[in-house]
Amino acid sequence: MKRTAVFRILSTLSSLLLLQITAGGANNSVVDQKKDQPPFSFRYAEQPFETIRAGWSVAEEQKRLDDKRLQRVITFSHPQTPLLVRCDVIDYPRLSAREWLVWFENHGRADTGIIDEIRSLNFRLAGSVEDSFLLHFALGDHNSADSFAPQSKSLPPGEKTVFSPRAGRSSDPYLPFFNVQGKEGGMVMAIGWSGQWQAEFERNADGSLGIRAGLQTAHLKLHPGEKIRSPRIVTLEWKGSDPLMGNNLLRQFMLSHVFPRRNGELVLPPICASVAEADPNGSYEGPHVRIMPFYGRCGVEVFWSDMDPQQWYPKGFPVGTGTWEPDLAKYPRGLKPVGDAAHAAGLGYLLWFEPERVQPDTRIFNEHPEFLLAQNGQKQLYALHDPVARKWLTDYIDVQIAAAQLDWLRWDFNIEPLEFWRQNEPPDRQGMVEIGYIMGLYAMWEDLQNRHPGLVIDNCASGGRRIDIESCRYGLPLWHSDMQCFGPQGDAEQLQNAGLFRWIPLHGCAAFGLEPSYAFRSAMTPGNILVPNITMPDYEQAMKQTVAVYKKVRPFMLGDFYPLLPHKPDNNLWFGYQFHRSDMNSGIAILFRRGKNADPEKAVQLKALNPDSAYEVSFEASEKRLILKGKELADFKTQIPQAPGSLILYYQKKD
Repeated sequence: MKRTAVFRILSTLSSLLLLQITAGGANNSVVDQKKDQPPFSFRYAEQPFETIRAGWSVAEEQKRLDDKRLQRVITFSHPQTPLLVRCDVIDYPRLSAREWLVWFENHGRADTGIIDEIRSLNFRLAGSVEDSFLLHFALGDHNSADSFAPQSKSLPPGEKTVFSPRAGRSSDPYLPFFNVQGKEGGMVMAIGWSGQWQAEFERNADGSLGIRAGLQTAHLKLHPGEKIRSPRIVTLEWKGSDPLMGNNLLRQFMLSHVFPRRNGELVLPPICASVAEADPNGSYEGPHVRIMPFYGRCGVEVFWSDMDPQQWYPKGFPVGTGTWEPDLAKYPRGLKPVGDAAHAAGLGYLLWFEPERVQPDTRIFNEHPEFLLAQNGQKQLYALHDPVARKWLTDYIDVQIAAAQLDWLRWDFNIEPLEFWRQNEPPDRQGMVEIGYIMGLYAMWEDLQNRHPGLVIDNCASGGRRIDIESCRYGLPLWHSDMQCFGPQGDAEQLQNAGLFRWIPLHGCAAFGLEPSYAFRSAMTPGNILVPNITMPDYEQAMKQTVAVYKKVRPFMLGDFYPLLPHKPDNNLWFGYQFHRSDMNSGIAILFRRGKNADPEKAVQLKALNPDSAYEVSFEASEKRLILKGKELADFKTQIPQAPGSLILYYQKKD
């Protein structure tokens, strides 16, 4: 292939991925990217790919997947090396979004040279030293009110800011989502890697902003036939002055193109309930089976069976993790009767597993120690990077999925994997155990979902510590923080929800109350795990009322998200947020007056409304109706008489 042709194709790739972002100066420009430079980088045999790429051949295939997506596959190869590099690109013009995934493959008969410094994303935004860039991001899960708290940081010239997970779980201590804001718009970036990613934002001396993201550790050669991938990258361009425009584009992208579907329909966080009682003989089967018709009448959608208190496997949590078989003292006929009862009542069935952690004196530990990775001599992490080990575990867990007819596979991960990976990687294969492990995790999820169409992963990792755009392709984080393990904390739950809703539209956690309680509304997402007091009067009616409110509120939560009041934990404040459905010309606001607030009235500014249009305003559990102009709702005074107290406001455009 002639070099001119190579440059033409590379220019096509580069132009596909250009992002129209401007900084704060008068002479702003687009991404400062050379016309022949792809948006990723790596070194090969100690040479930056940028400097040796001219000698490589390039082939491109493209296909329109549907009216919303254009796919391009660009392959780089060289006759003197067995390394093949492929970049899979999908463009989403309607959302100003694109995603790409870079693969490395040895298609020869000898080892490749060393591949290192793998950056799935590497480009530079133009700017001068007078320009300003502001980075918006979020903390990860911290089991506290700080979980998912929004953060902002200026990026001055000469400064470099680096983010990475703490110990191998992708959203601990930061979410792998970022929003770079300039003067007239910005760019949202999402990293799809459930392991040890790294993102860097470096303001250069000339004022430009370098952005790099990829694997934190990679210094490896590939043996013949080996193929690895790097983190997936998603970018979305937004224009305007409000960075929430970028966040809301990401929310819509995830709803349209990331989260799983059943029979073509988006899977939403379900309304769940459980039972903790046992029969006098210690059996859980009886209480589980008997409760199903009641939950079915109440409108509950999924029966939730967690690691505690049910502990369906021998020895219980945590010492039993590694034997994935029913404890016959609790489930004498296995799990099938529970699944049968759930489905007969119209419920789905969710069951907890922790497949990646293996404790001593469990079946896996005793029978297959060769399937375990050791840290400092202690074997505990299952070797998902080993195809033989992964197939054995897949088959082992599949027996219980099939017997119980599970609809949701609750997949927990209460161990930090980073040192297990690193201590098992030789010097010329650094990163290979991690890469194989994360690819193996995705492969196992895919295999189980292929065997059981409609099966969705409940992605849990000590709460919300493995949330990223790739894990969200397989399931939802239905337990986004272990803070709720310690009971209701309404003010903190409001903050956790508000922080995560900025980036992730579908998630859930425990709700320690029923409608219209402050505890319930503080925790409310499109679906929760209900943990109410079952001795309360009129329990069935309260459950039905709670389900009705979920189903009324849920469609609005799929719209754009707007925080209405400062994100602060103080219990003497008001707090609240809004969801707006532009396609329905309607929305909701959920407001809270915290326990030590002395003011029963608060002015809030609802967003995204037409100032001259009329809106009908109503309130949950109230007959009150108002007709107000949009400009009146932009500075609307509302009342919550009691503290703590809450309010759900609905609005619908009338003309």
